[in-house]
Amino acid sequence: MSDAVQVSTPVRPQNPQGLITARRLQRLAAINEGARYLEIGVCNGDTFLNLDFPTADAVDPNFQFDTHAFAQEGRRFLAKTSDAFFREDSAGQSYDVMFLDGLHTFEQCFRDFCASMAYAHRRTIWLIDDTVPNDAFSIRPDIRDTWRLRAAHGVNSPAWHGDVFKTLFAIHDFFPTFDYRTIEGSGNPQTVLIQSPRRGFTPRWNNLEAISRCDFVDFMDNRDILKSTSEEEAIAWVVQTLATG
Repeated sequence: MSDAVQVSTPVRPQNPQGLITARRLQRLAAINEGARYLEIGVCNGDTFLNLDFPTADAVDPNFQFDTHAFAQEGRRFLAKTSDAFFREDSAGQSYDVMFLDGLHTFEQCFRDFCASMAYAHRRTIWLIDDTVPNDAFSIRPDIRDTWRLRAAHGVNSPAWHGDVFKTLFAIHDFFPTFDYRTIEGSGNPQTVLIQSPRRGFTPRWNNLEAISRCDFVDFMDNRDILKSTSEEEAIAWVVQTLATG
């Protein structure tokens, strides 16, 4: 009988949404030959652990898995808030692809996006999760409020997006040098962004406070801002824009 220690290979999560997002991110990385990846908000690792980047940083204050089991060269698991990460750990670094999936609040997501620009380059590609709420309950910043209100109204759905959509409204109004497309129809709706001046730019609110007060009715009334499209059309747009930008 062998005395050799049997080391089991950790099993990567197989959550369908995580797999769809991981595939989407790898497709985006192929466009700009992305080698350095940043993920804000990792939780169970459904997306991060199914990616293949030479260098990848995972940021989450409370990882829901054993990060040591998945440790490998070029991969960092940083147990801290995104605010602390951008303040302490990313000086001098730049990323080719960034996935923002942290707290489901406008304030934090918008701050993460603003902070991340200091660690980007001309061809960096961003993907922001949860930009399309599916109903008036989904936009609550606290998931417990979403579940409570749904239960009170007899609605059975686990979906929760918070008010992340306001981040896209803010980017639309205050970052005219960024363009984007929102992918719908396959997996969780997500918005891909790149640095590209928007022609014919006109702010709609021109007021961050007004954006912060938007509700689900405002979202539906201004849904055109999302620039919704299919994944294939979004990928083709990124390819063309980066090639001609």
